[in-house]
Amino acid sequence: MKTTILIIALTFALANVMAQKASGDKFQKYLPIIEKGSIAQKDSLTNVLLTEIKSYKTEQEFRTTINILRSLGKEQQQASVEAIAKKKYPKGSLTRDAFITNVFYNASTVQEKEKAYNDLNKKWPSKNFSEELLTYDYVLANLAQGFANDGNAPKAIHYLGEMKEKFWRGNGYLPVGQILLSAGDTVTAAPILKTAMDDSYYYLSLPEDQKDNKARFASMGYASSMSAYVNILVAQKKYNDALGYIENALKAAPEQADGLAMVYYKSLMGTGRKLEAYNILTKLYAKGQFAVENDLKKLYLELNGSAQGYENFNASLKETLTQTIRDHIKEMATFKPAPNFELLNLKGEKVSLASLKGKVVILDFWATWCQPCVRSFPGMKAAQESYANDKDVQFLFMNTWERDKNYKENVLSFITKNNYPFEVLYDDQKDPQTGEVMAAKFGVKGIPAKFIIDKEGNIRYFLTGSTPNVDYIKLEMKELIEAAKKPFKG
Repeated sequence: MKTTILIIALTFALANVMAQKASGDKFQKYLPIIEKGSIAQKDSLTNVLLTEIKSYKTEQEFRTTINILRSLGKEQQQASVEAIAKKKYPKGSLTRDAFITNVFYNASTVQEKEKAYNDLNKKWPSKNFSEELLTYDYVLANLAQGFANDGNAPKAIHYLGEMKEKFWRGNGYLPVGQILLSAGDTVTAAPILKTAMDDSYYYLSLPEDQKDNKARFASMGYASSMSAYVNILVAQKKYNDALGYIENALKAAPEQADGLAMVYYKSLMGTGRKLEAYNILTKLYAKGQFAVENDLKKLYLELNGSAQGYENFNASLKETLTQTIRDHIKEMATFKPAPNFELLNLKGEKVSLASLKGKVVILDFWATWCQPCVRSFPGMKAAQESYANDKDVQFLFMNTWERDKNYKENVLSFITKNNYPFEVLYDDQKDPQTGEVMAAKFGVKGIPAKFIIDKEGNIRYFLTGSTPNVDYIKLEMKELIEAAKKPFKG
């Protein structure tokens, strides 16, 4: 009997893998039309898919077609296929996901969320979706954070304990630990943060040939969880313990040195290793983290016995950083006409690129769900404010790829709540020939994506990625803008 059950389980798992592969193959098959097809080609593909659904035998086939229709921008047809699939599979993943989105995430209190979670487990128990446990971990992490914010640490810990995917659970543990830490509950926060740190270290220390995408994702959180946990040790003046963790981390993941720099500095100071601490601050300052300047100057004075020579030293660090940025932006240089656009801003007014001729324009493509985009906004705000009196410079924040139907309200709420003085444009106007939004016309493959356009309407620089370093962003934007003001030399 056990052998029969095992065979059935293995057969099911293999069938699931094969179904997912077939789904991916089908999406890849139509990718050229999705990305570069004409309206006629996209319409034709839509008709083919709508005809096919009559023969579908599994929910996965429906999901694949729904994803393709979503990528084609066929929202009405997508909704129609979703309705058919939900009716055919009332206890399937589509109805489950709709419940999570519409009931769980829209609950106004953590008690309502807890009830929704219990209802979720009754109708769509995780044991029926063994390949999708991450979906349940997202819910558990959100629920745990809700209880942590309510000051109910026992409930938060309980729901964290129900998470199943070890590679991802640090993403639930870390925010809860930080919430408890900010509330002064160090005793409860410490083991939570240590769990997140240990999980990340486990994946980080795997041999390279065993590091899959999950392991790489998990290891990325090491610096954050390490810093949070070691900061507790530093606050408790356990500097040697802190240094042990940090120096072990730097051997295993030297690329995360920047993320650990401040807590390393504090630990070194606590053990009297001031010269090493000074060297760390010097590196941070030379990378544009000017917030450390007071500590740097104080250490300079202690180590040298006077402030003589400090100003020259400081200036040389800034000059080195500026030169580094200038060398870096050469890699971003390009020269081609920018696609023209006419889009609506938050007030419903039309803004076109043509109307801004004679100005250097900074386009920042972003979305509310994009954490790297949002992470760079304090720096972009500072950069914009530094050019507030320059009438020849215009910042535009191109909101694109939003996922919710009420995205306009969400965007306005986000900008207002965070008091960002940005000129935001909605990139939601599809080209009648290609069906593309402006991000696609600019060649954007991922966000954040920034374009620096000169006074003649030519793209001079294109950059991706982000940093939370406000001072670095200010300097980088200054170099990009000032370079774009100058005539193109080829």
